[in-house]
Amino acid sequence: MLRAVIVKEFRHLFRDRVSFLLLFLMPAFLVLMLGYALSFQVHHHDILVYNPVHSMEAERFFARLDANPLLQVLGHLERMDEIEPAFSQGKTRAVVMYGDDGLEVFIDGTNTFTARSVKSQIGAAAAQFAAEENPLAVPAPELRIRYLYNPSLKKGYTSIPGLMMLIFILVNTIVLGTSINREKTQGSWRLLSITRLGMGRIVFGKTVPFIAISILHIAMLYGVCRIFDIEVVGSMALFFFLQMLYIACCMSLGILISAWFDRPLDVLILSWVVLFVPNVFLSGFVFPLSAMEAPVRAVAQMLPGAAFVDAFRNIAFKGSGFMGNLPQIAILAGESVLALLLSIPGFKRTVPR
Repeated sequence: MLRAVIVKEFRHLFRDRVSFLLLFLMPAFLVLMLGYALSFQVHHHDILVYNPVHSMEAERFFARLDANPLLQVLGHLERMDEIEPAFSQGKTRAVVMYGDDGLEVFIDGTNTFTARSVKSQIGAAAAQFAAEENPLAVPAPELRIRYLYNPSLKKGYTSIPGLMMLIFILVNTIVLGTSINREKTQGSWRLLSITRLGMGRIVFGKTVPFIAISILHIAMLYGVCRIFDIEVVGSMALFFFLQMLYIACCMSLGILISAWFDRPLDVLILSWVVLFVPNVFLSGFVFPLSAMEAPVRAVAQMLPGAAFVDAFRNIAFKGSGFMGNLPQIAILAGESVLALLLSIPGFKRTVPR
């Protein structure tokens, strides 16, 4: 009799897709991510260099920088006014200028962890170069650091985009998905579907309260930025558009899960396992994207959380425009449309009682 109970439980676990995901695939994902893909050790920093005086000493120093495995010199700037666009377009983490009065380093301060890391690497390269160039202990060139967008390296510039990403997933994916699923399990979805409203209007009606709550959270975000003296320098209209687009993406994913899974626990578990956890680890909120292996980084950049955090920093803190964030906007819009299209046949299924 005991054997029959054990066999029955094993069959149930392997037959149930959500239980199989939670028991086997999720632990494997965490082991792979934490053991292989995720690290605080940054693989490399993309930097640009500027040689206003066209000196050979500067070029030798730039070669020393490029020889550092953690620094990659992407190119040379020709003019001083090219520095700001290079940062706002996300082309570089730092710009190193070697002039007559010493070294001046411009560093993107929106991510405090990577800002300190790139400063450390450039400083170490400068000290090594000075020792090689000046064997008689001649004083090394003065190294001046300028942090752009976040001069005092306030941690709010790093944490606020990620926190808003998680809040929107929690409200618009997990809570919305379980709310729609509740209608299905209680039988009220069947009654609503036979009205003249149609499936689209029913789903839209379910989302309206969550849109209102999300707008309230956006207002809360502005209040938090003012309290902690975090300046939003970009277009407020574009900034609001980005947040609403990400909210729509989260809602679409919540609708997709609730359309294809009928048990409330399944919707809750899948929302956490498939969306919440990967976006925590792979969005650049906790672990920098530059610290991930190339295959993992390529996948992470397609996640809605990573696209939102990246565009959030570009628009709010760097003043980047629409075209500068077109890849991230395209990812959010495309995933929203795809999720809604895939949810349609799910809602047309016969919901088991």
